[in-house]
Amino acid sequence: MKIARIHGAANVQLDELPTPAIGPNDLLVKVRACGICGSDLGYIAMGGLGGEGPMPIGHEFAGDIIAVGSNISEFSVGDAVAGNPDQRGIGNGGPEGAMATIIHIPDANPNMALHKIPPHISYEEAALAEPLSVALHGMNLVHVTDKDQVVVLGAGPIGLCAVAMLAHRGVQSIVVVDRVASRLQRALALGAHAIVNTAESDLSDSLAQHHGAGERYGKKFVGTDVFIDAAGAGALLNQIIDIAKFGTRISIIALYKNAVPINLYQVMANELKISGSIADQRADEFQQALDMMAAKPINRDAMISHRFSIEDLHPALSMAADADQSAKVMILLPA
Repeated sequence: MKIARIHGAANVQLDELPTPAIGPNDLLVKVRACGICGSDLGYIAMGGLGGEGPMPIGHEFAGDIIAVGSNISEFSVGDAVAGNPDQRGIGNGGPEGAMATIIHIPDANPNMALHKIPPHISYEEAALAEPLSVALHGMNLVHVTDKDQVVVLGAGPIGLCAVAMLAHRGVQSIVVVDRVASRLQRALALGAHAIVNTAESDLSDSLAQHHGAGERYGKKFVGTDVFIDAAGAGALLNQIIDIAKFGTRISIIALYKNAVPINLYQVMANELKISGSIADQRADEFQQALDMMAAKPINRDAMISHRFSIEDLHPALSMAADADQSAKVMILLPA
């Protein structure tokens, strides 16, 4: 089997390893699609997470079961499945990674490590269930309803997933904020109602135009109910806190690499509700993401910008790192 593993800072290699043997509670999955996540790029840059030996990567995956342990009755050879990486830290510091031709799933549990793919969903769509469930978890933590006016900060892959899930939930006003025009066009294709390019427009004035505005104690605010932070930009977060209305909910699903000072007076004075979201223990939301795609397909062309073979691992990673050109970059493998 071939598997992408980190051997040091900025050093990822496609290694050849023996196909793992399975125990009575294990499965083998032939990977058919694996998305590249921003965290993969971060792990590569810093040389992994400090464990022993090379670190496997890849946690957004779908494929076919090719071997089943003797104690497992819930799955059969040939089942098409999507993988939830939470249980064993798949591709996130655990011993397994899905940017590979085959992945070993020890102690497999239905609806925990693996979910059966509903009919008519492609492998690449099923691999999107992982980032879609990240966005859904962040939405659920701040109790987004269809009546809320919502702003998504950042139109990278996770921000685009947030747009798709908000649109599926029927949210009636979704505004997306970014500085890259091509990303904003993808957001519109996935269901955003309006976009704000902060390279061209003032954020506060634009949000006031879309969501209304008001004044409290002599300070102006915008009428947005919920902000989904998929940008990870400290200055932008502080700008949002400064213009948020009383009771605004903020969900942070972005990865902040450095500490960010924030204006806690504004948080206190306006009773802002700020929630971090690591999207762990989300089996129900993972299944909901699959069910959503089964009920109403997402716009794959808007979500997935590039497709590569695993042999083209390094060009694929380079493209995923190019924010101006790429959205979700997917590695596809033959049957």
